[in-house]
Amino acid sequence: MNSQVPSDKPATSHQTVDAIVESATRSAIPVRHGFIQSKSRATPRAGPLATFVSNGDRTGLLLYLLVLTKASSEPWDVSLHSSVWARALGLPNPDSAAARGRVSKAWHRLAERNLVERSRRHRYAVVSLLREDGSGERYERPKQGFIQIPHELWTAGPSPQQRWYERLSLPALTFLLIALRNADHFGLPAERGPDYYGISADTLTRGARELRLTDLLKIDKALITAPLAPSGLTAENRYTLRSPFGPQGTSSNATSRSR
Repeated sequence: MNSQVPSDKPATSHQTVDAIVESATRSAIPVRHGFIQSKSRATPRAGPLATFVSNGDRTGLLLYLLVLTKASSEPWDVSLHSSVWARALGLPNPDSAAARGRVSKAWHRLAERNLVERSRRHRYAVVSLLREDGSGERYERPKQGFIQIPHELWTAGPSPQQRWYERLSLPALTFLLIALRNADHFGLPAERGPDYYGISADTLTRGARELRLTDLLKIDKALITAPLAPSGLTAENRYTLRSPFGPQGTSSNATSRSR
């Protein structure tokens, strides 16, 4: 039975995003760790996330997370009109050539980063997932080494009028993904951001501040042994995500390198 109420009003961004989430076969968005950080012989290496940040590509990041939400079962592809993606992203005048062009350019950037590949099926464009690490390898369902982004990113927010995907800036989204990669009460000195994740200290600091101000992140102070400090100790921020994105349920025992 069709339960939709007749209306002459076009769907909103929220309604479009809700429909994408409702069509998903997974209860959260799985993203392999390699999207955030890869390791080679225990040496951290920046994942594709760093490219989104360095290019200021918030639209591309949200579009990528949307396609990961929608393409939730084999054959891991999606085929929706560009106006639908534009409306989901909240772009002005989603039916316009300008909005559709922004979506097309975002798909092009994702393809250049080896995160998706594009093809055509009859008259429709098809976007297929590739592995999140940017290797260009065929996508498969993650079985280990991945984070889970709650669908509340799309469906909840600080107010009924605003969802988290609309509210959070690129630095905040970046820190959120990194925090999901870590256990509760984890430490991340901002100056280590370039080495660990390819993310600048300024971006991490701004992202953590915004998440704290929106009550999505708890920040505690911990004392860390520091042989070269006058007192032999230094204070370090320790981070724990709050609802709906955390806490994770396991606590980090890792400490930063002694200073």
